[in-house]
Amino acid sequence: MAGFYELNHKGKTILCLDIADLRINDKPELNRLVEEAKKNIRQQPPKSVLIITNVKETKFDTEIANTIKEYARHNTPYIKASSLVGVSGWAKIILTAVKTITGRDFHLANTVDEAKEWLISQ
Repeated sequence: MAGFYELNHKGKTILCLDIADLRINDKPELNRLVEEAKKNIRQQPPKSVLIITNVKETKFDTEIANTIKEYARHNTPYIKASSLVGVSGWAKIILTAVKTITGRDFHLANTVDEAKEWLISQ
């Protein structure tokens, strides 16, 4: 289910940008969700945010890749730890570029539950 929401896992708050299954023609929805996430994240203290970004089965093109890179760059000052779910194929190439541009590291998880467990251990 695409959306931006807050999870509580074992007493810790985790933000989640879920763009799983979005397609190329869903760019307006992707942009709306990214802007909502950025607005919420910039209200948090620096280096405090635990976040999951779920990209499972999301279809990427250059414009979407640039949106995700800009999103990650914007969030960097606020992120304590970040986990990505569903990274494969083209998304791995994009992730490598995002890591280089932002200087951030990301944990790669196979499931949201795995991501939550890793994040609360940080």
